[in-house]
Amino acid sequence: MREVIHQYGVESDWMESMAVQLDGYVQGSYIKVPEGGSPGTRYVCAISNQITAFLVDVVYHEDVVYRLRNTQHDFISLFFNLTEGNATHILNGVSRSIGRWGYNLSVFDSNLDGDYLVKSGCTTYMIAIFIKKNALKEYISDIPKYNQILESVFEPELNTIVRFDRMSNQAWWLMDELRRFPPGGPLYDVFIQGTVYGLISDYLDQLLVQEIILEKVVQEDVSNIISSQSYLVEHIKDHFPGIPALASKACMSETKYKKIFKKITGDSANSFFLTNKLSFAKELLEKGNHTVAEIADEFNFFDASHLIEQFRNSYGVSPKEYLIKL
Repeated sequence: MREVIHQYGVESDWMESMAVQLDGYVQGSYIKVPEGGSPGTRYVCAISNQITAFLVDVVYHEDVVYRLRNTQHDFISLFFNLTEGNATHILNGVSRSIGRWGYNLSVFDSNLDGDYLVKSGCTTYMIAIFIKKNALKEYISDIPKYNQILESVFEPELNTIVRFDRMSNQAWWLMDELRRFPPGGPLYDVFIQGTVYGLISDYLDQLLVQEIILEKVVQEDVSNIISSQSYLVEHIKDHFPGIPALASKACMSETKYKKIFKKITGDSANSFFLTNKLSFAKELLEKGNHTVAEIADEFNFFDASHLIEQFRNSYGVSPKEYLIKL
C-alpha cells in the first residue's frame, strides 16, 4: 500500500510533496501521476486569493492511504466526493465509507487530522474547496442567525467546524456538469470557478436551515460518533437502541452525545436511524420481491401502515405510488 503524508491549504505549495509521493510531478496546475498508479486528472485552481479548489478525477490501480496532517490552520475544507468503490475516511482508527452512495459531503476545520484510504479499483471524482476562515466568516455574516455568534463559530476554544453530510441534488448536478467539460482549454478555469462558487452557495443555503451547535470537538469525539453511526446502520433491522445505550457506547453523557451527534451529522440519532431504515426499506421495495407488509416486518416497523406513513413523510408518496413512478 502506498502511503502519502500530505497537507492542504489555500496556497498551493503542498502540490509538489503530494506529487513526489505519488511518483509524479507538477506541471502548471496539474499533478501528473504515472499510468500504473492512479492516472487521471488532478488539477488545482486558484478561485481567488482566499479560495482554492482541487479537482480529482482518477482511477486507482493500487491501494493508497492519504494521511492529512495540515500545518496551516487558517482555512476550512469542503470535500464533495463522488468516489465509486471502496473508499473510507479514518479517524482515530474508526472508519466510515465515503463516496457517491454514502456520506459525500465533508466539512473539516484544518486543525483536524484524518486518513483517507482508497482501494485499487476505485474511481474517484472529488472537488475539494479550501477557503480561508476569514472569507467564510464574511460569507456567513450575511446570515441573520449568525450575527450574534459569528466570532464564537470561529473561536477554536469554543467551536470546531466539522460535518459529515450528503450533498444536495443541486451540488450533485453542478459536479456532474463540470465533469462533462474536458480538462484544459482557455475556459476550463472559468468553468471550475463557476462550479466552486455554486457549491459554496449551495453549502451556505444549507446553513440557513441547519441548527447552530457551538461545541469544541476533539478527534476522539468525531470517531466515537462515526462508530455510533456505523453501529446504528449495522443494526438497522432492529428497534432504535435508545440514547442511554448509544451514549454509553460512545463514552459520552447523554446530553453531550445528542449535541455532538447532531453537530456532526445534522440529524438526531433517532432521525438518522429512521432515515437510513427507510432508505434500506426503499431499496428492498425497488427489487420487487417483497410486499410492504414483509418489508415492514423485516425492518421492525410496527406494521405496514406505520411503514407507509413514515415512507410518505420522508419521500412525499406512498410505497405504491413510488413504485408506479419508477
